[in-house]
Amino acid sequence: MKASYDIIIIGGGIAGIGAAIKAGKEGASVLLVEHYGFLGGMSTAGMVSPFMKYAVNGTPLVRGSFEDIEKAMRAQNGMIDTGFYAWAFRNAAASLTAKYGVDVSYDTDLIEVKKDGEHITYVVLATAHQVVEVQGKIFIDASGDAQMIDLAHCPWLKGDEKTGKTQALTLFFRMGGIDVRKTCQYASEHRKHFLDWMEYDFDYSKILSIAGYKNFIKDAQARGEISKDFEYIFFTTLPKDGEGAFNTTNIRGLDPTNTAEITEAEKEGHQQVHQIVALAQKEIPGFENAYLIDTAVQVGVRETRRAVCEYMITGSDIRKGRKFPDVIARSCYGVDIHGQHGEDSVLEDVPEGDWYDVPLGSILVQKADNLMAIGRCMGSDRAGHSAIRVMPTACATGEAAGALGALAVKQGKTIREVQYKDLAQAISYNVK
Repeated sequence: MKASYDIIIIGGGIAGIGAAIKAGKEGASVLLVEHYGFLGGMSTAGMVSPFMKYAVNGTPLVRGSFEDIEKAMRAQNGMIDTGFYAWAFRNAAASLTAKYGVDVSYDTDLIEVKKDGEHITYVVLATAHQVVEVQGKIFIDASGDAQMIDLAHCPWLKGDEKTGKTQALTLFFRMGGIDVRKTCQYASEHRKHFLDWMEYDFDYSKILSIAGYKNFIKDAQARGEISKDFEYIFFTTLPKDGEGAFNTTNIRGLDPTNTAEITEAEKEGHQQVHQIVALAQKEIPGFENAYLIDTAVQVGVRETRRAVCEYMITGSDIRKGRKFPDVIARSCYGVDIHGQHGEDSVLEDVPEGDWYDVPLGSILVQKADNLMAIGRCMGSDRAGHSAIRVMPTACATGEAAGALGALAVKQGKTIREVQYKDLAQAISYNVK
């Protein structure tokens, strides 16, 4: 690491990567700080695949850095349709950050933020070998958990506005040896046991989504063989024939901002994985020869802290398809809350052909003049957060933050002094 950078980004998930690539393209010196020994966040450590819906009438709402990542994964035969492998994402992110001159510090954690009034001056980083202060002009919190916002003593919210509950967690896993055609045939013949949103015109050249088997879940729970928290089995196919990514474990009642509770969530997740694998192999048509390939490096976290920003995106904004004059990103993914104990889950669609905007104010953090929040920890209420947290939208907000930071450095201005028209021109492919 150098002693100082134009832009310092905390968190190497897809939002942080989007910011780093864009800022690097624009000529800024960039440090990207990542806890793991690889980039990708939930895309890799969480093994989350596929990308959620991000196109309207066949036209992508997110391009730029996101499109760069997609192209790099396809070039490795690591992505088909919207589904991808974690290894392909890791490789794509590493090559793109290197291409655009981004310094990446792996196995590094943020432990302190130093401020002069509302201006951040330094971050203190810890590696296995040293604790070091690094100076920056612009800072971006892409940690997913608002780590920098918390350490900078900026305001944040967590979970449900009334109860403080956060969404349920999920440990992703991957299986091989699945007879996909047989699973599709069973689903077609037993639709009452599958989720209402399922479509049955299966195109085996694309990523398929199978969600249900509620009859098998109910019977196994009655026998005491699997957790009562399971609701259904949900998997999407992967580029290699017979492989699936499973978004199925359902870990409730635990707070992912608490070390002891996130530890329990990891334990519970692995127990649930083996319960579902055993059930599938024993009873579910198409899984007779299936096997567990691997589990994610960490449990998937949907919701923790989110910054209090100049504008807080609301569930109403999502549902009404609200458009903003200072748009920095667009999305068509609806409100999606995985309920904890005592909560109902919510899954809503944005009307076909419509979308909503993400405004600039939702990444400008209150009580700090050179800090932005992107991805999962940007400004929103809980319902709004449940929609904008998905990876394509997170990457687009990162792209905007990277562009804004680079413009501020070039122009010698604060991030609030940069004219919106300059930012819009820099990210025109995401805001048309």
